[in-house]
Formats: sequence, C-alpha cells, structure tokens
Amino acid sequence: MRYSSAVNVRAVRLEGRVRDVVSSGDAIVETTRGLVFVRGALVGEQLRISLDDKRGRVQRGRLVEVLEPSSARVEPPCPYVQRCGGCALMHASPEAQHALRVGFLRSALRKVGVSDEVVVHDSASPEPYGYRRRARLAFRVGGRGRELGFRRERSHDIADIERCLVLAPPLERALELVRARLLGLLAGEGELSLALGLGGAAVVVLRSESVQQPALYTACEALVQDGGIAGVALYVAGASKPALFGDAREWSEGFDGQPLEGTVAGFAQANAAVNRALVARVVERVQSRDARVLELYAGSGNFTIALAAGAASYTAIEQAPDAVAALRRNLAARSLAAKVVEGDVSERVRRAGPIDVVLLDPPRTGAPGVLAAIAAHKPKRVVYVSCDPATLARDLAELLPRYTLTWLEAFEMFPQTAELESLAVLELQA
Repeated sequence: MRYSSAVNVRAVRLEGRVRDVVSSGDAIVETTRGLVFVRGALVGEQLRISLDDKRGRVQRGRLVEVLEPSSARVEPPCPYVQRCGGCALMHASPEAQHALRVGFLRSALRKVGVSDEVVVHDSASPEPYGYRRRARLAFRVGGRGRELGFRRERSHDIADIERCLVLAPPLERALELVRARLLGLLAGEGELSLALGLGGAAVVVLRSESVQQPALYTACEALVQDGGIAGVALYVAGASKPALFGDAREWSEGFDGQPLEGTVAGFAQANAAVNRALVARVVERVQSRDARVLELYAGSGNFTIALAAGAASYTAIEQAPDAVAALRRNLAARSLAAKVVEGDVSERVRRAGPIDVVLLDPPRTGAPGVLAAIAAHKPKRVVYVSCDPATLARDLAELLPRYTLTWLEAFEMFPQTAELESLAVLELQA
C-alpha cells in the first residue's frame, strides 16, 4: 500500500512502527529519529514515512507505504482521503474506529480520575457514509485557479474535491451545483456551508470578505428558482445580514416527528439517526416530568421540545439571537410552555432560581466558567452532552468532587472521523 503521491520526493524517508493513535486520529510512530506523528495508520503497523520539517517539539511526517498492515486496516473508498483533513479514520474498520473513539474518551476521563470500571454504553451510526446533513467547506478563486473543498490537515490550504462520500445525497448534489454554477463567479476566498432545508432540499450559505459581482447574485437566485436548492444566503464583505434567496434556514425532524426550524448557518447535529438516539437518551436521563429543569446552550430546541412538556418549570438559555427566535417559534408551533432566556450563559445561570436538573450541550470549548455557577444551585442531576472528550473531562473534574458519574455513553455521530459525541450523567452526592 503506497501513498507516495502525497509526499515530497526529496524529504527524509524513515521506517517505524506505530505505538499509539491519539484523539486527533494521528498515529505515533517510533523511528530512529524519535517519535513522529503521521495520519492514516493503526497501532502495530510498520510504515515507511516521509519526515516533514520539525516545528516546535513535535515531529510530523507523511505516510509513504504500509509495510506491515494491521488486520483492522481497510482500503479507503474516498480518492481524497490522503489530502483532505476530514476523515482521519477512514482506513480503519468500523469496529476499529469504534474502539479508537471509545479509547479516546476513556483516556481523557482517566486523566481526571474516572475509572475504567465506569461502563461506556454506545450508540453507533447505522450509516457509515451519506449520513452528514451539514458541512463546512472553503473556496478560493485567484492565482491558483478555482478551489472548493475541505481544509487540509492542520492547514489553511484547500483540498479541492468534486464529491464527498459522507455527505447526505442532497448536500452532495448541492456541492455539485455550487461548483458548476457559482464557483466561477465567486471572487477571493471564503466559506461554504451546506445543510438540509425545508422539505429535505439543501441550503447553501456563502461567506466572503471580498466584494462579489452582480452575476453571482443572479446565479444564486436562479439556483433556487430552478429547484433542488431550498435557499442561498450570501454574506459579503463583512455584512451582518446576508442576501437571501429562497428559504436558507436549516430544518430537521424534531423528536416528535414534526419539522424543527433552525437558523441560517446555525448549529444542529450532523447525523439525523444518531441524533434521534441521543435525544431519546437525554429524555430518559433528564427525567423532566414534575422537575424544575434548566437547559443551557439550548440552540433552536433539539432537546427542549422533547423535554418541556410535563416539567414543573422549564428554562432554556441561549446566546444566539437567531437561535432564540427559532426556539420560540418551535415551542409555539407545539403549544409548549417554556421560559426562553437570551444572553450570556454563565451570567444567566447565576440568576436562575431553584433547579432540580441541569442539561447542557456546550460548544467544543466546553463550559468553562459555567460549572461553578451550576454547582452553586446544587441541582440533583447534571446531564452533559459533549462533542469533545478533552473539554468534557476538564469540566467534569470541576463537578466530580460533589457529584458522582452514573452514566456515560458514546454516540458515533461522525463515522470515518476521530470525532465523538458523548453523554455524561452526574448525580449529587448525599
């Protein structure tokens, strides 16, 4: 198995064996020049690698050839996997991917004293490909020609791609249409976000600091009118509000089976099937009936609509104004009563009244500065949804002296990647 097309032929060549794989998906290779971090390898494999320039204390290299493959290795079906920064584990079997991701979670929690004896329950994605209902790409039009794709690993360079195997079919079609009808009209560089809109058609959000020509606006309007694209939002040259064509809001299926309104380029879970399993487990663990519930980072209501009915009181806090507006509309459409609060989460938590249960689903950075405010209210239960094991571990360390971890579950929201969604439930100690 050779990978020489991605390697500088004048770079130093080494051989080594993989000692470990870390949470970024990088393999640690033992060589005569020390430890080298390499993408695309598995524990125990003997490799031939190309050594990149050393930057700081970390040596990085590129995979040239797998001399002794692991039994868990599979042939990646994507032709871009060696130069795209997205699917760091596509070379591993589904079983090996699962073991690695759960290992990353255990390793992070072990550092804050969580024993390996804590059972990790898991929910796998039923679809290894074609599952992703939202994605963020980049484009650049200029001296190098036209590029549209994902950022390369640890780089601002763009891996130009024509298709992506993990995108849901409507998003793949949208990527094809953007490349064919909009890319040649774009100027400068920026970001492209794809998501699912109303009726399952894709929505396209373009952001650029460059002024765009009138022909691009005309093409965006035509793209929507021709069908297949629900809406386009075009943010240009730092504008706070986009030029809108069609309905560029993200829509998904709520836990009740009814449409759940999102926002233009807001946050939503990327895997519909796994999200349903996640929401069901959150409902089971929060136990909101007759409880005073505080939800933090509520977004547009992914959990709120499933939990608000039957609670003694329900308060949802969200910082983004667009998400707050969508959340209120989603509640009203279902005749659900909940107090929706817009503002800084840490500040608003401090002002909260008596609480029985806290549910939080923070961004990748976790909830620094919020945990102390939560603990001050002494809720009986804290249910924490995390998209990063490292920040989850850091935050749990702040709660564990007063709380006991009673449930830990891994949700494989992003097959082929090293990413992992997890759910931790903590109960107040007597």
